[in-house]
Amino acid sequence: MSRRTFPWRVETSVVAGLLVLAASAWLLVASVHQTAVKGESARLEAAARLLSTSSVHALQSGGSLSSLVWGEFPASMRLTILNPDGSAAADSAFSVAAVVNRRKDPEVQRALASGIGEGITYHVEAGKQERSVCVSIRDAQEKLVGVAVASSDASLPWQVASGTVSWALPLLLGIGICLLAFSAVLAGRERRPLDETADALELRSLASLAGIAMHAGATPEGRIEKAAYTIVQENESLARVERSWSVRLDAVLDALPLAAVLLDDTLNVVSSNPLFDLLVPGDLLPPAGRHIAELLPMPDVLAAIDRCVSTHQPQQLASVLRGRSYACTVQELSQWNAHERRVIVLLEDVTDAAALARVKADFVANASHELKTPLTAIQGYLDLLREEPGNTRYLDIIGRNVARLIELSTDISVLSRFENQPPSVELVDLHDLEADTMELFEKRAAETGVPLRFEIQEEAGTLYADRLMLQQLLINLVENAYRFTERGTVTVTISAEGGFTEFQVADTGRGIAPNVLPRIFERFYSNAGKGVRPGTGLGLAIVKRIVLAHNGTIDVHSTVGKGTTFVIRIPENLRPSAADAPRAATKEDS
Repeated sequence: MSRRTFPWRVETSVVAGLLVLAASAWLLVASVHQTAVKGESARLEAAARLLSTSSVHALQSGGSLSSLVWGEFPASMRLTILNPDGSAAADSAFSVAAVVNRRKDPEVQRALASGIGEGITYHVEAGKQERSVCVSIRDAQEKLVGVAVASSDASLPWQVASGTVSWALPLLLGIGICLLAFSAVLAGRERRPLDETADALELRSLASLAGIAMHAGATPEGRIEKAAYTIVQENESLARVERSWSVRLDAVLDALPLAAVLLDDTLNVVSSNPLFDLLVPGDLLPPAGRHIAELLPMPDVLAAIDRCVSTHQPQQLASVLRGRSYACTVQELSQWNAHERRVIVLLEDVTDAAALARVKADFVANASHELKTPLTAIQGYLDLLREEPGNTRYLDIIGRNVARLIELSTDISVLSRFENQPPSVELVDLHDLEADTMELFEKRAAETGVPLRFEIQEEAGTLYADRLMLQQLLINLVENAYRFTERGTVTVTISAEGGFTEFQVADTGRGIAPNVLPRIFERFYSNAGKGVRPGTGLGLAIVKRIVLAHNGTIDVHSTVGKGTTFVIRIPENLRPSAADAPRAATKEDS
């Protein structure tokens, strides 16, 4: 078992103590250095003032200035008397000729301005930095006659501070060693109960933890021991609950009339029901614990599972396995656990239902065809009867109803085909659709005086979609617009925005009442009012079916008396599948 040498509390105390010692040493050295600097500055200032006073007396008595700098001053101190122009008149360490003019030194400038100046300057003749205190020399008439300068090595305060460090550091080091030894003793006492608790936790021994918690005190270590016992006890309880729920989950999955399998976040099987087990290729190994790709030979379903895991969105698709059709639903159980996600896959055998739908579609198509054939013949004979006088009124009534039956038969056939046939996706030139639609409604626009206008943005010139479906969509919407528009215009606007191609078909007709709007897409529902030729009630139902087949959306905005706008948004990411690509290429080649 890996153990820490010191508990974190002891480590913190040691680090804090060492930091305090280091800070104390630094403050001590800094304090000694600062005191040494102040003392040295005071010493130099006193010497400079004494030298200034002595210089005034010497000048009054006619004495020599050179003898003043060789007075009884410390050997570490350098005395200099400067002329008003900054040149040296006398110096205790160098000849006058060797001393560089110091007129521009900051401390000299301050002495000339205010009477006294202090600073640290590099002097060429000395070859080092010197701390200097300058005092101006003035006669009885306050006339400047020179500057008295007292200097010493700038590093002298540090030399004084280093003497303090020589005895302070060993003392601090001894204190640090004592602190470490004391910390080691404390660590040994604190580590023992924590080690016992760690051993019991590693062994998951609830009995040992119970004994430790019973004798635990109110100290932080005692609270840790009690908390460890509580956590292990709760984990045992949660494990029992999890086993209980696992049994219930298996019972629910077994009762489902669908093939169901539950996957963990690595897509390994957690649980499955007998109907799913029947889909697995016959072997002796149970599905639990195996990867779903090893069990389910349905590539499209496996791809849907990957999409569900990566996008966290439910997936629905139709698939085929061994000649049977299945409706597949993949759903992520996001509320299962915050850290462990689960994915459930449901497979419903819809082979019989799909066969029934095909029978229904074939019946509708055949019935529509059989109904349309005699109606077309009747329409032809009605045209012949109109040539005889006296039959016009009744024949017109019969003709309108026959035309409506033919239109109804056509719409039923179109709706049935679109419901049972997936879109054949290809790259559609929307300008070609514009030309075809304008040609179809050219006569209608001339007769009604309501022009049809197209507006296509440059970036919305093409779209992957079923061309015939898009053409039928535009025809139905424009036909619907003309049916309810007596004046103004019918406008078709096509634009591209946010990954969608948007179709807007707007008219300036009578509009749709708010209570009618929810029903306009119902089959066989007609909103024709007075003076409007009734339709079959299937036009907008066909439009909605086309939009849904392209994974799009449709919205309606209408104001009574002002007009209606249909807004269709079709995603731009529709492309032919890999399986359809050769077929599409063949069609283009032909």
